[in-house]
Amino acid sequence: MSIGGASGEKLRSLIERVERLEQEKAAITADIAAVYSEAKSQGFDTKTMREIVKLRKLDPLQREEQEALLDIYKAALGMLYDTPLGEAARRRLEKKPKRDDDGDGQYDIEDRREPEPEPEAPAPFDADADIDKAREMGDAAARAGQSVTANPFPARDPRRAAWDEAWCRAAGSDGMDLPEAWRRSKKPKKPDDEGSAE
Repeated sequence: MSIGGASGEKLRSLIERVERLEQEKAAITADIAAVYSEAKSQGFDTKTMREIVKLRKLDPLQREEQEALLDIYKAALGMLYDTPLGEAARRRLEKKPKRDDDGDGQYDIEDRREPEPEPEAPAPFDADADIDKAREMGDAAARAGQSVTANPFPARDPRRAAWDEAWCRAAGSDGMDLPEAWRRSKKPKKPDDEGSAE
């Protein structure tokens, strides 16, 4: 099959435009790498800078949602154990945040405040408990209606994992039953343009 005349010229023009854009993209990529290299030579952490650039691309609500999810996941994995931030994230697991109570269209920290609930009493800590005892405790906690965050064992303690495993089995849950407000929002689907070519 041979393409000639105007069609061939149009094809050549399109390909040449793509080639020019690819060259520009390569030049921009090199420029970005040079900026990161300069930042590194001045003592800045470039991995952190890259994360900040990603966050700055998000709108404030998306950024807030992403940071909240990160805190919740860290808390669930015991990565924020025994810190004020960890305790706040654990509390967030238990309640749905308020949104824009004053109706000003902004999501202020004041809008998120709720009266502090009575803290859930964790299962009694038994320093002499072995792995099997920790499993029994996790099972009992699930049957008593306690949440997975009531695990009394510290992070990195194998009994914590045994407690969680038994709790999940008894509760029939993976322990990540997050309130809908703390799940990543689903992007609305764009309606297909009827006139668009595929």
